Amino acid sequence: MSAIKTTKTEKKQSIKDVLRQRKKEQKKKLKEKRARLVVKNLPFNTTEENLREHFVKFGDVSDIHILKKEDGKLTGCAFIQFKLVQKARKAKHYTHGQTFLGRKLEVDFAMSKKEYEILRYKKKVKEEIEVKSEPVDDQDEKDIEKIQVAEKSDILEDRSDIHEDRSDSDEDRSDSDEEKDESENDHMSEDELNYDEEGTHESKPRVVSNDISEGKTVFIKNIPFEATNADLEKCMNQYGPIHYALICVDKYTEHSKGTGFVKFCFKEDAQRMLTAGTELKVLGSVLDCYPALDQNDIATKQGSKSKRENNAKDSRNLYLVKEGVILAGSKSAEGVSQADMLKRLQLEKYKSQMLRNLNMFVSRERLVVHNLPLTWDDKKFRELCKKFAGDNARIKEARVMRNMRDLDTDGVGKSKGFGFVTLDSHQSALTLLRNLNNNPNIFSAAKRPIVTFSIERKTAINAKLKRLERSRQKNPVSKQYDPKLVEQERKLKEKNVKNASKPNINENLKNFAGITGKPGVQRMRNNFKLSQQAAKHYESIKNKKRKRKQHTTC
Repeated sequence: MSAIKTTKTEKKQSIKDVLRQRKKEQKKKLKEKRARLVVKNLPFNTTEENLREHFVKFGDVSDIHILKKEDGKLTGCAFIQFKLVQKARKAKHYTHGQTFLGRKLEVDFAMSKKEYEILRYKKKVKEEIEVKSEPVDDQDEKDIEKIQVAEKSDILEDRSDIHEDRSDSDEDRSDSDEEKDESENDHMSEDELNYDEEGTHESKPRVVSNDISEGKTVFIKNIPFEATNADLEKCMNQYGPIHYALICVDKYTEHSKGTGFVKFCFKEDAQRMLTAGTELKVLGSVLDCYPALDQNDIATKQGSKSKRENNAKDSRNLYLVKEGVILAGSKSAEGVSQADMLKRLQLEKYKSQMLRNLNMFVSRERLVVHNLPLTWDDKKFRELCKKFAGDNARIKEARVMRNMRDLDTDGVGKSKGFGFVTLDSHQSALTLLRNLNNNPNIFSAAKRPIVTFSIERKTAINAKLKRLERSRQKNPVSKQYDPKLVEQERKLKEKNVKNASKPNINENLKNFAGITGKPGVQRMRNNFKLSQQAAKHYESIKNKKRKRKQHTTC
């Protein structure tokens, strides 16, 4: 029996040794793969010897594998295995984009087969989604315009028929005709209405509406920002038929203001809705309803028009959002590449999304410049801004944004292709934007600078100002120097040093004794499973070792 037990233990031990050896081999392979480069666009006369000679000057090369087709011809691609990751990174930095036997090499870190297949699948899907634009002849453009004009006239006829049917229920036919014109103006843009039969633009006199005098229109507040016209219309239909239900939208951000107007077909329904009270809800939010006022009545309540304009303040500077926007079909859009126009559209969507947060505002002195060359540094960027900002302008800051996770051999992050510039006045910032934005003579005609006013966060700006004020109070040279504050901080620092020197048993227990047990029956939670905790601990140790190695090599 003892002999059988010993054989079993020996087998178990041998299995453990094999598994341990396999893990060691796997770790070794993973470490080697990190230092593996893939080289593309190789000349077809490449050999292992001349490729090794080209890369060995950057570090020890353990293996070179040149890919070949079934007939033995080269594919123009090879894998190069370095012994150290740092040497592979150095080789990538100095050989990518450089010529080798008359060809520019494409050098990058090799990825696993699974990652490569995922990347190929994403590219394939992207190619299928992309819409290819084809040139349109002048004759085709004319035909399209005729079709659009015909469609617009059909829409106008259909809408006029609908409003004529609604107007039969009203007492006065002339009033309903004016309502019809006004509702058409509400639902259609000026471009749709201001086209004649030949498709040429013409100005039409604005129709004056008498919605307010009829007493059928209601002004609504406290509408949820996520609510739509359909949600508002659905809520109002319970009180009677309506002509329209429209939510007010900010013309700069294109988002809801939280207010709206509803016009009922009958005055009695509007009065009944005004007396509804807290029963009136949209998406769980109670609505505040008031009879709509005429502009003249509002002017008499709030004072003269000039006084209101002087008192009106745009604290978020939203009017600057549209500064420098390039509209398709305009003169400024001539020669703009498709990639630039797409990027501009994405930036406009991003700005609109950011400004939904009421803590965000548009800076008056800070600009963001996109499409910067990747080789530019802060000095070049500052010189460019100084050239186009005007003679009296003073640049406070000009900084190119960099990716600090992707460093080169000098420890400098790779440029993200955009930067921020802060000027001393709004007028200087405006001058720089208008001189630099979409200028085809700066970088290239296909890749022009995209300049907009920067969107900032109020809390971040306030925190920055507080830090600046505190640093001035500590600076003996500054006029705001406060010796009392310096003395308070010195005493606090000495107190912390004394407390740190005293041994604290409870703190030591907290540091290394683990979780404190509590009386009572407690089940093991998922967060404290041993297998998960072991894997997490292994990862943290691994990361610490990697950081330590990087620190020693640097």
